[in-house]
Amino acid sequence: MRVVLRHEWLQKHASPRSARGDFHWYPEAGDGERRAALAARAGSGGDALWRIEPGRVTWAASFAEVAPADRRSYVGLAVTVAEGEGPAAALLAALEPLPAAPWRDQPTTRTVEVEPPPPWSPAPAPVSPEVARALAHGLWRGGAAVVPDPAAPELPRLLATLETWLPDGVAGRARAGALIAPGGAAGGSPGPLFHYLGLAWALPPAIAARDPELGRRAWRAATGLAARGQRSLEATFDELAELSRSWNTAPELAALLARTGTVRADELAACDARAPAPLTVAADAGRLWSRVVHHWGRGLLAGDGLEQRLGALLARRVLADHLFHLDTPDQAALPWRYLRRLRRETILPRAAAARLATVVAASLPELEVPRALRDGGSATDGPEVLHA
Repeated sequence: MRVVLRHEWLQKHASPRSARGDFHWYPEAGDGERRAALAARAGSGGDALWRIEPGRVTWAASFAEVAPADRRSYVGLAVTVAEGEGPAAALLAALEPLPAAPWRDQPTTRTVEVEPPPPWSPAPAPVSPEVARALAHGLWRGGAAVVPDPAAPELPRLLATLETWLPDGVAGRARAGALIAPGGAAGGSPGPLFHYLGLAWALPPAIAARDPELGRRAWRAATGLAARGQRSLEATFDELAELSRSWNTAPELAALLARTGTVRADELAACDARAPAPLTVAADAGRLWSRVVHHWGRGLLAGDGLEQRLGALLARRVLADHLFHLDTPDQAALPWRYLRRLRRETILPRAAAARLATVVAASLPELEVPRALRDGGSATDGPEVLHA
């Protein structure tokens, strides 16, 4: 793909346009509205400013200098504009930021060839979870993100890979943001969507060594679940976070089952009338879930569509555990633990366990549920709270 790179400077140092030391743009021709918007965001120097628009990406390094003519301090900009017909990820990959300094004999225009990064490209270098979360939030919504070195020349190519994870509705719209040094004023606290997008993109090394595709699978499963449910990704991740918060104690899970309509009040009452003890009597949420599934498999808990409702909630629990595994890479069995429990803890008939696993597989086709889990497996306990 061919990309045209145009370079511009805002400075008081001399250039072919002005030798008098006045504040000016070089070269003279340019988009005045875009230049004014950049100048208004220049701050005190040291930041990297970016703007993504259809067919164009702008990257500006702000710098603090002293004007030779009047010896006064000023903040200037060294700007690179990438233009082409490809996606923003390709334009970002083509960018080579100018040094954060005034013009010094550099050319103003050149053309480069670039290969667009493929979908769900992993981060090309290690990125801390904090920085990954901030970059995901900033690239999605715009605003400031804190990075160790805003002048690092590899940042556009880093963001190019992250851009490939964004849904079309986000990647296709105009956005603007800034990369600032530690200690600067960043945007609000990113929620679970951006936390797990950052982790899936910049996979923790312990997971990458064992399962390099986990981040892609979990992210694709989340986006697929949101699309099939006609929900936004942010709402979907908020619901998964709420699910995990409601799966810590038996009363919390009982309330979740009722609130989501997974187990209706009349079904619960009928079950308690048949069973030797009330269904919701359990020591913790994990055991309550096992009791619910056990009572369903043994015919004590029944209702039209109950199998689908239980399977749909179980699918969300499985997806939440896949995402939570990105926070806890040492727990290799965490993602599929609730499917393993179907046979070991609930003593389900084989056919009933297989039916629930089939519902999960249909709800999350991107995860490719292992066939062996339909025949049971060992249980593994672990933390219960999805990052919120």
